[in-house]
Amino acid sequence: VTIYRYVTEGSFDAYMWQALETKARFISQVITGDNAARRAEDIGGQELSYAEVKAIASGNPAVLTLAEAEAELQRLTLLKKNHLDEQYVARRSVRDLPGRIASLNERLASLTADEATAIQHGVDPITIGKQPLAREDVPSVLASRLESLPAGVRDTTRVPLGIYRGLRFGLVLHPQFPADVYLEGSITRQYTLSRDHQGPRAVLNALERLATGYASESVRVRQDLSIAESQLRDYQARVGKPFSHDAYLTELTGLRDQLKAGLSARTTEVEENAGPTTAELADKIKAIKAANTIEATPQRARQKHSTAEEPITARIHRRQEAHPLSEQTVEQGEVKAGPAVASAEDVQSTGRPPMTFQERIALERQRNGDDQSPS
Repeated sequence: VTIYRYVTEGSFDAYMWQALETKARFISQVITGDNAARRAEDIGGQELSYAEVKAIASGNPAVLTLAEAEAELQRLTLLKKNHLDEQYVARRSVRDLPGRIASLNERLASLTADEATAIQHGVDPITIGKQPLAREDVPSVLASRLESLPAGVRDTTRVPLGIYRGLRFGLVLHPQFPADVYLEGSITRQYTLSRDHQGPRAVLNALERLATGYASESVRVRQDLSIAESQLRDYQARVGKPFSHDAYLTELTGLRDQLKAGLSARTTEVEENAGPTTAELADKIKAIKAANTIEATPQRARQKHSTAEEPITARIHRRQEAHPLSEQTVEQGEVKAGPAVASAEDVQSTGRPPMTFQERIALERQRNGDDQSPS
């Protein structure tokens, strides 16, 4: 759909477009949720903004240049705001990331120490309470210990049970959630039991997963540590960087203000002013815009909507129209009318009775992965 809006130069159209410009600017400030820089022409998907149409209707080319400068300044202002936000994030990250890096290093050292302990005491007997037990006696003793625990607790309660592979273990009971099995050395790691399996076998399986999971957990912590160190270097390089278009913004703002003042001044005031004319100011604005190119903000790709699949019956009818089949059947060498959609040659070559229209629909459904039977 192409919409043409005609304006008359030197008429009341300029005032009407100015009113629309004011309304559009207010509405865009209210409904916008994206802080990225955008061109004025993109607001509302229009080819021209209201300010530019107003400028065209006024008949003065300098007014159009002023509208373009206003749109460029709005874009530069948003870019500067984004730059200030990035500087704030960079300063905060430079302040907080060293603590996170130190915490990750400490966690990695604790995981490494506990992993070495679990490997070193891998064949040690399991201790429940203060009594070392043989492997075959552990389930029964652990079951009796678990049965002595309270069925419900008001507050989160930590219950030590014994030593597994040189590391302390026990349960953390919760008022409303399943219990956690913990394994503790230099660091404490937990595994949540399911509501249906909280017996001794489930506890022993959870301990085994915790004891053998130190290596994978160390790999994950190393990855997080590498990411945090890379982020710290990146943010340190960003902190204190000035806005790259600051000089352009300052110069364009000054020229815009001079042009606006020149356009709003009376004829006598313009004659008395020895400064540049509006035409000269418009040329300067065009020149500085041409010398400073700003890349457009990438737009989000729209999701493609899948079209509805053609109905099965429609596909069959379309194929029949492209390749018409006989509506006759062969029975004992005679051709008789019938509801079949197969030709006599098909019957003679296959030796099977012809398919009805409903059978053809069922076959088409199977070919297209539709298991519903024809109604």
